[in-house]
This record gives sequence, C-alpha cells and structure tokens, in this order.
Amino acid sequence: MGTGGNNSDIDSAVTLTHKVAQCLRFIATSASISLTPVTAIAAESINPPAEITFLTWSEYISEDVVTAFEHQHNAKVNFIYYESDDARDEMLMTYGANGYDLIMLDSVNVSLYKKLNWITTFNVNIAPNLNHVKLPNLSNLSKKDHTCTPYSWGSTGIAYRTDLVSEPITSWKQIFNPAPELKGKILMSTLSEEVVGMALKSLGYSMKSTNKQELEAARQLLLAQAPSVAGYSAVAAISKKSKLISGEITAILTYSSDALMLNEIEPKIAYVLPEEGGAIWADFICLSGKANNPELAHKFINFINRPEQAATNASFIYIATPNLAAEKLLPAEFLNDPIIYPDQTLVAQSETYEVMPPRTVRKHNAIMQELRNTLE
Repeated sequence: MGTGGNNSDIDSAVTLTHKVAQCLRFIATSASISLTPVTAIAAESINPPAEITFLTWSEYISEDVVTAFEHQHNAKVNFIYYESDDARDEMLMTYGANGYDLIMLDSVNVSLYKKLNWITTFNVNIAPNLNHVKLPNLSNLSKKDHTCTPYSWGSTGIAYRTDLVSEPITSWKQIFNPAPELKGKILMSTLSEEVVGMALKSLGYSMKSTNKQELEAARQLLLAQAPSVAGYSAVAAISKKSKLISGEITAILTYSSDALMLNEIEPKIAYVLPEEGGAIWADFICLSGKANNPELAHKFINFINRPEQAATNASFIYIATPNLAAEKLLPAEFLNDPIIYPDQTLVAQSETYEVMPPRTVRKHNAIMQELRNTLE
C-alpha cells in the first residue's frame, strides 16, 4: 500500500509539473506576444521625433525632400506660412523670433533682422553643404549680408495670356500705357515698391528713385493707367482659381516662379522680363536667433543643400538655384529656360529691392492709396 501510494503521489506530482510547465510556457508565449507592441511603443516614446519650425512661404519646398529628411533624421518639420513679406514682418514684430528655428527672408530685410537679433549665422563646419551655395553676380545681390544662406533667385516681370493680346508683351509701356484690349484686364501688385518701381522703370528711371519730379511722373502715369486695372492684389496668385488662368485677366505683374507654375496649368500663359529690365530678387533661409533646436536646424539646411536634394527642390519650385553643385544635376531644359535663367543683358538692366528712405516710402504709400481709391 505504501509503495503503491508513493507511486501514485509521484505520478500526480509529475502530472502537476507538466501542467505547470505548460502554463508557464503559455504565459511566456502570451507575454511575448502582448509585450512586443508595447515594447515598440515604449521605444518610440523614448525616442520621439525631434522637431523644428520653419516660417516660410507656402508650397516653397519639395515635400519629397522634407519627407526624406524626416525619415533619415527621425525628425518632424513644422511649417508656419505667411502670405507676404509685410505679414512676416508683423509676425516677428509681435512675437519676435521665438518659436521659429528657420526663417525664409527676402534680401532687403536680412540686415534689419540681424540688428534685431532675430537671426544669427549658420556654422558652416556643422553644415558643410553650404559651401555649395553662391549667388551669381545679380545686380549686387551677391554682395549682400552673408548671415543667411541663399535659397533661390528670380525676377519680377509680366505674365500674360498670349491668346488674349494682339501682339506679344515685351515692355512695361504696354502695361502702363495699355491698349484698349487691356482695359479692365490688368492685375497689379499690392507692393508699392513694385507698382511705383516698375512705373519708374517704364519711364526710364530707377525703380529706387527718390527724385520728387520722377516720383510725380510715376504717379501721373499710374493714375492714367488705373481705369485699365482690375485690382491691386498679391502677386503670388498661383492657384487654379487665378483670374489669369480663367481669362478674366489678361496681364499681371508677378514673379518668374509664379508665372511658371501658372503656365503648368495654362500653357497659353507666357512670362517676360521686359526690355527695360525689372527687379531681380533672392530669398534666403536664416537661422532664428531664438531657435529651439539649432542642431537639427543645421542638419536640415545641410540636408536640403545636398546637390541631389537641391536639384530636386529647384525642379519642384521652378526657380533658379544658387547651389552650384545642384546645377550640374539639372536637365538642360531647365538650365536653358530664359524665364528661370534670364538673358544677362536683361539682368544687367534690372535692379534689386532695397530699403527706401522713410520720405520715399510715405510717397509710395500715398500713391498706392490714391490708386486703391480709384477702385471704390
């Protein structure tokens, strides 16, 4: 009995051991299944994407380039957009450079932003691809403050519908002394330096003239043109709802890059840098003086200036790139496009935007107010 009882106890113990082992294997397996995603989530929470914030124009950088950067650096680029240089300036005047890591800036305001400590200099040792970037000799733009890095350059001229005019537009005079077919069919900019400046160019004067007689001549010319103007609005009218695309407008004062985008939608839209010359401009990317993550901002500016990335981006925004290494990767069709890379004679006749004396600014603003009043 004793022996038989002992064997039974042993068998029971073995059976229990097997059941415990099975339970343990089940628990272990279940644990491994359930913990795998938890572990992954925990890992992600340990290394969340680093972030930077970029204040810029909308649709002004390739999404493919941004996505590639984010994947490679486990990063997130947040964009805040402005609709005009004036709007950007108001944002900075209100909040300062706080909250921004990178700022897209026109050439006119680089020195001012630097004085206000809103921007600071990139470290080329950290972002060596900046060595690829150099503006060509564009009406002294290449001699501007080197705090920021050039991003793009282009021109200000005229976009028009070739099917709605009796002859090609080649001169500012055709806009400021328009033919009857253009009555009510011209759209001008809201920016006084462009409206008054190009009127001065059409008269043979400098767009930056401070001469009272020349400014008065421009005023009289603009008032005479006003009945043919449908409105004064932002030049960056590149959406499919553009009145130039619909044919409601025949000609607009605009930027070369915007004209090319409009042409992608409506091939009958042409762009001309007039024979008197126009304006040559450049945009710069600047490091915010209050950047939250300057290290990642340097990685970003270094990444987008890799030659292959800069070439991709130039093709996306339809604008000349100052990245010399990237130019070698661009197709001949792009490099030979006279809208993107205008004739050097016309470039030489063009001027750059500058900070105007306060008295001249007031005169410009007074002229613009008069012109707006004609539409009421």
